[in-house]
Amino acid sequence: MKKTFLIMTALLIGGAAAIRGEKRSLSMPQWIADYSSLDLHGAGAPINWAAFTDAKFGTAGRRFVPSGTTVSLVAGKIVPADGTADTLLMMSDAREDSPADSISGYGLVTAGNVYEAQLPDSTGAPAVLATPVRTKAARFYFQ
Repeated sequence: MKKTFLIMTALLIGGAAAIRGEKRSLSMPQWIADYSSLDLHGAGAPINWAAFTDAKFGTAGRRFVPSGTTVSLVAGKIVPADGTADTLLMMSDAREDSPADSISGYGLVTAGNVYEAQLPDSTGAPAVLATPVRTKAARFYFQ
């Protein structure tokens, strides 16, 4: 019964996203090296959408923050990581205008074994995080 409920829920969420033209993934994000090593931040946290001003996140009202994005918590809300506070990772995608996404908060990874080159904020060859952000990500083991 529980399995059937989960499948139906996934289909409903995926169906709503498909109608709106959104891409949804129900699989494990590719940047996770070892799922069992991850530590999560409580029940998640709300996003301060106004802080996501970089063009890579989109325009106001239609912003998108991909899974694995480096973020920090400031005053209890998710903001882009800049190296001044502890670095966390978004567990799932976040869409500002999505009626299917969480209003109360998004999941955050606080520690674990991850593929650094697969994170959306990694740049260069080989792809790595910016030094200030990486320094504040001391609880992550980067592969």
